[in-house]
Amino acid sequence: MKKITLILLFLIGSGILLSSCKKDKKDPVLNISKSAPASITGPEDGSVFVLTEEDSASLISYTWNAASYSISDGAELPLPTYSLQIDIADSNFAHAKELQSSNETSFSIIVYDMNTKLLQLGVEPDSTANIAIRVVSGISGADYINDTSKTIITTFTTYATAAPPPPAETPRLWIPGDYQGWSPGEAPNAWSVDNDGVYTGFVYFPDGGTYEFKFTSAPDWNHTNFGAGTSLGLLDTDPGAGNLSVPDFGFYKLICDTLNLSWEFEAQSWGIIGSGILNGDWSEDVNLEWDDLNGVLSATIDVTESQDGGDLRFKFRANDGWDINLGLMDPQDGKKLSYGGSDIPIPEGAGNYTFVLDMSQEVPRYDLIKN
Repeated sequence: MKKITLILLFLIGSGILLSSCKKDKKDPVLNISKSAPASITGPEDGSVFVLTEEDSASLISYTWNAASYSISDGAELPLPTYSLQIDIADSNFAHAKELQSSNETSFSIIVYDMNTKLLQLGVEPDSTANIAIRVVSGISGADYINDTSKTIITTFTTYATAAPPPPAETPRLWIPGDYQGWSPGEAPNAWSVDNDGVYTGFVYFPDGGTYEFKFTSAPDWNHTNFGAGTSLGLLDTDPGAGNLSVPDFGFYKLICDTLNLSWEFEAQSWGIIGSGILNGDWSEDVNLEWDDLNGVLSATIDVTESQDGGDLRFKFRANDGWDINLGLMDPQDGKKLSYGGSDIPIPEGAGNYTFVLDMSQEVPRYDLIKN
């Protein structure tokens, strides 16, 4: 039975270290006959796509089952890397273009970008072509790295356009957990505003629960899910991985790094501070409380006249300090907030107000309601 030696030093576990009382053991080996390549699960072989400029912001999604590898001596393998590739059918991938390379087992691309890729392959605008699709998987650091899925053929009709691409949808994850019935489709999101594989989201965990949750790459359990890794702060995409958790109830900032498979959390208590609030000298906060019905933080208080006779204004800040604070964007963009932004005006003067902080979107937003 043919076996291929790995060259990853960190795969050499304690059971194969040199010992003064034992003979040297061979490096762990990869059993090719027991490995299985990835297999594309969507779209189906023979699928037909008609791309149009009107649908240029719509998503085309690809999914595949994970490749599997058999390793000797109980050594652990890193997650495989998957390269999703396309080319003109019957070209044997001589000029293949890569759509995605990552540890994920799914990928989505907007119609505009897919149309551009096809034109770059040589498909004429406003024409139809058969496109071959495959997934090549491998293990970083191994001398045997390429397992190729079965190729599927899909038919694409392209379009000609000189228009710039539409705004891309901000990549996001879902955060289902005990606190909301483990329902991914109804879970809050974590967003990757910079599209760098690092996602940030905010969740309120009520008192009395388990405080357990997971990150999912789709609003269901059928795609890549991120659970507890082998040690604190690490993630695992194995479907049987354990749940993540925070230590206590409260409002938390959650960060998920899908490239390095790590995560972290930070408990945050948000409040409002400003002129006309409490003593009006920007020294004391009014705490915001969680509004479960609307999924926001809010507080209703009386705002007095400014002590210095100036315009009333305020900011949001976390943990009664200025290290983390939210103010208006520069230039101002409606009710969107930015970290360290400028003071937020209270243009209607003194009165009873409800202050609202919405951290559920990719960019924090506020509302100010005079009652």
